[in-house]
Amino acid sequence: MVKEYDNNSSEEIVINFLKKNKNFFIKYPDLATELNFPLKDTGSDKVIDLDAYRYKKISQENIDLQNQMTEILLAGKSHISSQKRILKSSLKILNSKSTDKVIGVILADFKTLLGCEIVNCFSSDSNIDNVQKIDIKIAKSYFKDKAIINLNQNPKGILLFFPNKSKIIKSYILLNININENFFIIAMGSKDITKFSPDQQIGLVEYLIKIIEIKLKKELL
Repeated sequence: MVKEYDNNSSEEIVINFLKKNKNFFIKYPDLATELNFPLKDTGSDKVIDLDAYRYKKISQENIDLQNQMTEILLAGKSHISSQKRILKSSLKILNSKSTDKVIGVILADFKTLLGCEIVNCFSSDSNIDNVQKIDIKIAKSYFKDKAIINLNQNPKGILLFFPNKSKIIKSYILLNININENFFIIAMGSKDITKFSPDQQIGLVEYLIKIIEIKLKKELL
């Protein structure tokens, strides 16, 4: 029950003064240390004790900071592991003795590298065997302005690049290796709709594309 005060009582005068001067304790912070505050509002569980409030806020900030640090460490660990896997596959590609061997490494390793279920290779170059052929105009429509990566998730791409698995592929990434004005496309699809997205980081993938480009151009000379 709220205590009632007489309009002329000293308590009422103080209450009215504080209501009109809401920054009073900011100007005179030492007074706050000399006053007693209830731990809780009698009408609710809301904590109004300043020390308890500060403690609760700092504790939550520490928990949030620890969670952020954990996420950063896990992401860093995952990034290092990805770098090691990509370096290993890069060495395999560079040491391959033929175009067929390069394609074999791509088909064997890239599922693990990017955590996907399907890897298909396409080329507009008739000199590259053991890959599916694609019309150069169609290929170019997926890599406008000389792009080397496509993550836009166009539904038509699923039907084109994963013809036998189109019902299970929910997201995909396309890598384009430019070879003498021709396209060599690596299509990787996942059952997970969140696996590949337009805002995905692609730094390590760009490095991998460059390695494949160097090797294929050398083999096709």
